Amino acid sequence: MKKTLLLILFLTLAGCGYHIAGKGGKMPGDLSSLNIPIFANATHKTNIEAILTNAFVEEMVTTVKVGREGEGTMQGVIRSYNLTAVSYSKSDVNQEYRLTVVLSVTLIKNGTVIWKDDNISDYEDFAVNTSNVTVTKEAEEAALRKLAKDTARIVKERLLENF
Repeated sequence: MKKTLLLILFLTLAGCGYHIAGKGGKMPGDLSSLNIPIFANATHKTNIEAILTNAFVEEMVTTVKVGREGEGTMQGVIRSYNLTAVSYSKSDVNQEYRLTVVLSVTLIKNGTVIWKDDNISDYEDFAVNTSNVTVTKEAEEAALRKLAKDTARIVKERLLENF
C-alpha cells in the first residue's frame, strides 16, 4: 500500500511539468543554436561590449549551441551606462555608486525578428574607495561583470519562459 502511494505521488509530480526557471521551455522559434556577435556600444563608456557579450554567450551556451553558424542571431545594443551616487558619508563624500545599464536585445531567425526587448535594465551597487581610485575602478568593473551575468540569466529565463 505504501509503495503504491509513493509511486502515485512520484508519477503525479513527474508529470506536472514542473521545472526550474530558465531550465525548461524552448527558445523562441525553436532555436537550437545562436550566433551572438559582439554587442554594439552606444554609450560613452569604452570597452564594455566584450564583458556584456561574453556574459550572454556564457549564459546561452548552457541552453543552445553558440557559434558563428547559428540558426538564429542574438543582437545586442548597450543603450546606456550610468553611474549615480547612492550614499554619502557624514562629511558629504560619496561612499557608493549605482551602475545602471540599459540594453536592447533582439533575436532574429531567417531575417525575421522573433523576440525583442529595447528596455532591459539592471543595476549593481559598488563601494567607493576615496583613497585609491584604482580600487574604485576595479569595483566598478566587478559590478559590471556581475550585472552582465545577472542580466544575461534574466534574459535567458524570459526567453525560455516566453515572457
